[in-house]
Amino acid sequence: MALFTRRHLQRILDENARFLKSGQLRNSIKQLNSVCDEYLAKEWELALLNAASKHGHVEHEPGASDERKPDLRFRSNDDGVAFIADVATISDHGFHQENPVDAFDEEFRRHLEKMRLLPSGGFHTEVDEYLPRVGIGSEQKVRLKLPHRREFGEKIFDKRFFDFLRSVRRTPEKPHRFDVASPDVGVHFTYDPAKRGTGGGGHRSFTVATVIDRNPVYTALKEKRDQLKAVPYSGFRGIFLCDGGCQMLRSTSTHGSSYSVGDVIRYFFRQSDSVSFVVCLAVHTEFGWTFQDRQISIKPAIHASQSFRPHFPAFAGIIGKIVASLPDPQSSPENAIEFLRATKNRFGRHIGQLQTGGHVKMSARMLLELLAGTKTLEEFEEDYSLEKNGNPFRRMLDQGRLISEVTVEHRPDKDDDIVTISFGEPDPAVSPFRANQNPE
Repeated sequence: MALFTRRHLQRILDENARFLKSGQLRNSIKQLNSVCDEYLAKEWELALLNAASKHGHVEHEPGASDERKPDLRFRSNDDGVAFIADVATISDHGFHQENPVDAFDEEFRRHLEKMRLLPSGGFHTEVDEYLPRVGIGSEQKVRLKLPHRREFGEKIFDKRFFDFLRSVRRTPEKPHRFDVASPDVGVHFTYDPAKRGTGGGGHRSFTVATVIDRNPVYTALKEKRDQLKAVPYSGFRGIFLCDGGCQMLRSTSTHGSSYSVGDVIRYFFRQSDSVSFVVCLAVHTEFGWTFQDRQISIKPAIHASQSFRPHFPAFAGIIGKIVASLPDPQSSPENAIEFLRATKNRFGRHIGQLQTGGHVKMSARMLLELLAGTKTLEEFEEDYSLEKNGNPFRRMLDQGRLISEVTVEHRPDKDDDIVTISFGEPDPAVSPFRANQNPE
């Protein structure tokens, strides 16, 4: 599973087979059965085609072999709305390549583990930036003072760094500090014994748009504009901007230190008269009391050029219907990509917490993996952080209680089901004989 559940994606593939060409369908399946950089882009494209097909006639990459082909040509069923559009999935990948702070955090944690200084905590890191006053009008992007990852060992994690860690290990009751300052590095490590059990880091946000025409949103819009201009079509042209892990796309901040998505799109419309509309589809996560209570949803925003405004009401209605027909995301784009890379796309996420008492309630897939031997008992106990002798099945067997009933709660909107295993009273088949407590 990535952004949408695999069950949803299979339904989408089955339904899209009605209008996709056989080669298009085969290529889509091939991409979804592998892990590639364009995985989220393919998910968004297929999901939008499917949602649009519920409200009108859809064609994917129509046109002659020598023509530029749009991702979508649409004509509504009832109100005559028609357009062509391209789908662009944008992320902060370029920002992260220029500012390898995630790699820095990962490397720092690895050294702490190697020196056996985790999970005690108490460490904090700060990363400087090159220009402390980068903002609107500076024509400079935020850059952190971090070298390329291949230079970490030479410029950050050197002998002095390990001397710092050894000092912490020798005298963990005292505070310690280590600074790396050079023309291209600005990193500060601190250790505070009063903050053991916690840890963290700080740096200036580098995913903001401080240059209006050098950011993921504008770059994608310009590329798609140039492609759509080459399509022989006399009607309206549009672009769907989809969230592939782009903080700028989902930001609601209106402070004056960076450009908003709206600022960038308005600037884009002033530079371009061939694109009539831009639809932004951002993935937002709202947390409840627990992690399981989180709500993940798609927040749409529709932007129209000045010349398109008279046509906007009918168009906005159709777009609203298309967005409402999209499946609910099951993860943020960032977490979806990490999950894919970690599991090599081996099926979706398990669902359900382990609940025990007179019954065991758990993931149906995990139970099957246990019975199939693809998940070991040790892995099962580790997944649920079970203490020694805390395995509920072992506990029930020790009490002489056999399985009395198994029920499955099917969850078609997830990539798993919930199984409830009930146990009866102690059975003499697997427990000592005992005196009846209530003789007749």
